[in-house]
Amino acid sequence: MLVAFFAVGLSWWFLLIGVVFLFIGGLGYWASWRKHFFWINEKGELEARSGIFFRRSKQLRISRLQSVDILRPPVARLLGYSSLKVEVAGSGDSRVILSYLSDGKAQELQSEILSVAKEERTFTQSSERGNYWQWRVPNGRLVASMVLTTSTFFVIIGAVASAVIALWGGGLAALALAVGGSAASLAGITSLFNFSVGRNERGIAISHGFFTTAHYTVSPMRIQAICLVQPIAWRPFGWYRIAINVAGTDQSGKKSGPRVLIPVVHEDTLSELFRELLPSCNLETEDEWIASATISSWRFPWQAARLAVSVTPDLFVVRSGALTRRLSAAPHERIQSIRITQGPWERKLGISSLHADSVPGPVRLNARGLGSNVAVHTALVELDRMATARNSQRSDQW
Repeated sequence: MLVAFFAVGLSWWFLLIGVVFLFIGGLGYWASWRKHFFWINEKGELEARSGIFFRRSKQLRISRLQSVDILRPPVARLLGYSSLKVEVAGSGDSRVILSYLSDGKAQELQSEILSVAKEERTFTQSSERGNYWQWRVPNGRLVASMVLTTSTFFVIIGAVASAVIALWGGGLAALALAVGGSAASLAGITSLFNFSVGRNERGIAISHGFFTTAHYTVSPMRIQAICLVQPIAWRPFGWYRIAINVAGTDQSGKKSGPRVLIPVVHEDTLSELFRELLPSCNLETEDEWIASATISSWRFPWQAARLAVSVTPDLFVVRSGALTRRLSAAPHERIQSIRITQGPWERKLGISSLHADSVPGPVRLNARGLGSNVAVHTALVELDRMATARNSQRSDQW
């Protein structure tokens, strides 16, 4: 810092003023942290109060709890601190972030909040199958799978091309582009390092991260839809990625949460994962597929033979993808609505698309290329299944 000041010819006064402002800012932040209180009141609410001159108070009903996640940024990890993010169902900013807790305190508070939620929701999940089950993704397999994705191919090609342009006199901009692309690819890989997923008495526990670690605890009731994704380069290895839509999260990042249940898994392990984590979403069964219309090959030439939909007693399942295959599914009771759309080209071909709407997330349940009459009939069947499933659904459990 001193070298920089002298290099640009600034005097000691500027340095002194900068140090004073830094000290005052740090002191204010420390005083604000000392005035940050939180507790669970007699109503079963998590109450947080903060502020020195302007007091802020927020109450979150634990009975509407969506998630309790532990986050550990790099600097906090070095100092042995964690942040606890508590989210409940509701519009707006329905969350509280409790920062700079010790690791032990964060885990203790997470357990206490989950215990209160468990009692208020009359948790009935049996623990006879064992207190904990865990599965880890080998980091070597994770790196190999990320390298073999289409997006990584483009990043590598772009980085190499930018580096070549920079060496041939393209300037610092091309070199910065190459370094930035490589850094973005590396950040994407390291964010999923040390990935583990498990089941305990609180729900599904997901943990990952190399520099910044994240720990999520998700109720199985919050998982609204799942998708098995298999890029073409993964097929010889039998690898899949399992993406999920989780209630209470959105695309804007205001209510962040897990979007991936497993980043890469071998097909031999799928049955065990579904049995332990999501037994109601077992995709191993043979379904009776309703294929797309033959004429849809004019609209979807690459994947018409792959497009299909299936309405099983428990799930609405959609199959799609040519180079990257996708198998998406959602329980009937967790589908928000059913839509049928038809563009100008589809209208001329006599085909339609059937959409089962879920909560925001990476999973899309779009059955395309169906004959229009078939789409209407399938939509009516699905509406009946949705009504039946909701009538027989038990009360929400954590």
